[in-house]
Order: sequence, then structure tokens, then C-alpha cells
Amino acid sequence: MKFNEVIYFDNAATTRKKPNAVYDAFNNYIKEIGTSPGRGSHLLAVEASRCLYKSRKVVSNYFGCPSTNNVIFTKNATEASNLFLRGFLKEGDHVLISPMEHNAIFRPIHRLKEEGRIDYDILPIEIFKDLNANNLDLYIKKNTKLCIFSLASNVTGEILYSSRIIEDLNSRDVKVLLDTAQGAGRVSLNMVDDNIDFLIFTGHKDLYGLPGIGGLCSLKELDIEPLVQGGTGVHSETFTNPDIVPEKYEAGTLNMPSIWSLKAGIEYIEKNKKEIIDKEKELYLICLEELKKLPNIILYGNGNVDKNLPIISFNVDGIDCQKVSYYLSENNICVRSGHHCNILAHTNLGTKNTGVVRISLDYHNLFEEIEKFINVIKKLIKG
Repeated sequence: MKFNEVIYFDNAATTRKKPNAVYDAFNNYIKEIGTSPGRGSHLLAVEASRCLYKSRKVVSNYFGCPSTNNVIFTKNATEASNLFLRGFLKEGDHVLISPMEHNAIFRPIHRLKEEGRIDYDILPIEIFKDLNANNLDLYIKKNTKLCIFSLASNVTGEILYSSRIIEDLNSRDVKVLLDTAQGAGRVSLNMVDDNIDFLIFTGHKDLYGLPGIGGLCSLKELDIEPLVQGGTGVHSETFTNPDIVPEKYEAGTLNMPSIWSLKAGIEYIEKNKKEIIDKEKELYLICLEELKKLPNIILYGNGNVDKNLPIISFNVDGIDCQKVSYYLSENNICVRSGHHCNILAHTNLGTKNTGVVRISLDYHNLFEEIEKFINVIKKLIKG
């Protein structure tokens, strides 16, 4: 099989095609620099440190984070989530989460509850749809410290983010952690303007970075316990990580080729964002409308192109979602089926026992690919 002939509709897991600038950045770093920041004072180590600072600057500017020191790099959003939650939450704290949270949020939170450290409640989805401020008062307790919700669902693509929700939470003295793993490259954010206290991101999805890089941004300088102890490149004489940010939270060798590539991915998005979004909306609408024409198709989500990422989840009535995915794969079409690391969302959607088939489109997809996909689904339905 020639992989370049495969139709890839699983971009919500990892964007397969990256801008050439991302590949160039990776190759340039490993070939020309090839060393780590903070590990020596020679010219290549100094250049690596410059690259790290420039990358932090691009990330902080993109998210409206007030300082490069408030950008902590991790290997992915899951590590960023664990770093933050285990460092920030204290015994007796209460947390609110949305009913669409990825396991990268839900499992660390639930584990902390099992350990007896915290308690949590799941907000109803209506909180994020009707934006009725009074609803929040039903769930906020005296010890509610934090509310966590995703920028957008990785299952349905529905955008949950709203500056109004954050404003309401801020007015009640509840801090906000926004998980931008899905949608960071498509929905405009500004941590300062919208008072987003904390934000986690990953590089390998729609920021067009490579796997192995993510991070945590904070509105104010972070002051929590680090998740990992080890080499930080500075103050090596101390017995534990030095109390210097961001190095305090970045023990171990950073994935600089991916960090440098992430910088290139974000810069590409900033230059081409309107074109990217416009094409993805068109792809999404065409695919959605064609699926609606077919018999036995069950669709999930709001279907509103202005409030959705280019993600469509569906089932074929009477056919297991795994069989649908396998049939598509036999026809060289890659989708994802099952629960998508998000049992909360499937519980909310009523698909906990069935899972769904998920199509996630990207700017690099072609309109003729959607036509081929629809034709294959038609053949499946006809039997």
C-alpha cells in the first residue's frame, strides 16, 4: 500500500500533514544545532537557549500569555494536566468539570478524589450552551477552587469555550483551567483579555506541531510543586529543583526539535488562519450535508458550523462502529471509532455502550476525499 494514497480523516487525534515550514524547522534544528538549552555555555548551547526563548515567545503571544516565564513546556497536554492538578489542588478542594472532558483531565481528577484529596462535580452541558449565569450557583460550593473545561470537545467538535462563562466564574472567585488540546489552532484566545487563569495545550493536533510537545500557560507566575525532579540546567548544586521559573517545572532534557517545530506551526497558522478556517468550514458542511442524505445515519453534536470544529461523529444504525471503521480502513480511509479517550462525553451523548465513528477534517484534506468517503459509506449501508 502507498501511504500517500490514504485518505486521512483522524486529524483530531494527530494532524498527519504539516506545513513544510514545520518539517524544515525540525530538520534545521537536528542538523544545524542538535543540542540542548542550558547544558553548557558553548555557542551551540547558547543558540539552543535562544531557540527555546523564541519558541516560548511565540506561544505566549499566540495565547495572550503575559510572560514567557509563564509558559511551561511538557511532553504533551496530559503531562501538563497532571503537573498542574497535582501541584495546584490541595486537600479539601472542590473542582467543577464539564461533561465533555477528555481522560487527560478526568482521570487525574478522579484519581485525586480516590486518594481522598479532593472532590469534584460534573456540570451539565446546558451550562455551556445557554450561558445562564444563575445555573452556576447551584454547583459552586464554599471550597470550590477550580473549574475545568475544554476549548472544544474532541468527540463532537462542539466549542465549549465562552468568555462569559469565565467572567461568571471569576466573579465567584473560582479559577479556570482551559484545556485547548482540541481547537487551539482554530479558536482565538487571549488569556489576559478573558482572564483565563491557566491553559494547557498540545502541539501535535491543530497547532501543526509534532508529537512529543505540549505545555501549561498561566496568567500569573506559577507557584506550585513540580511534578518531576531532575536536571534543570541551572543551579545544579541544589538538592532539589531550583525555585526558578520556568526551569523549576522542566526537569530533564526538553524536546527541542519539536519545540522549534511548534514555533513554525503556530507562525504558519497566524499567517493563514482565515484561509484555514474557511476551507475547513466548507469541508465540514459538505461532509455533514452528504451524511444527512444517507439512510440509517445517526449524527451527534450541534451541527453548527460556527460553533464547531471540523469534527463529525456518527453511527450507522445496526452496524457496530468498529466494523464501520474497519470497512473504511479496508478502503484506505482512516477514521477513529470507539470512545476517543473520553468516557465522560460518551456518557453525556448516550453512546457509552456503542461508541461512535469520528471524522476529523483538516485544511489539508481535499473535497474529492469527502466524495470518496461518502461513496464508501453508501456501499456499506447497501450491504
